[in-house]
Amino acid sequence: MDTNDFDKQDQAHLNFYHGFMNASKIAIVLIILTLVIMAATLL
Repeated sequence: MDTNDFDKQDQAHLNFYHGFMNASKIAIVLIILTLVIMAATLL
């Protein structure tokens, strides 16, 4: 993806989007881990 022709606002939005996606992945992993731990302790 070529971002050379983006202005400052576009770059800021892109950075926010990447940060948001990473945060979402981390949150999903934490939720799955929590569910697995809960299931393991119930068995």
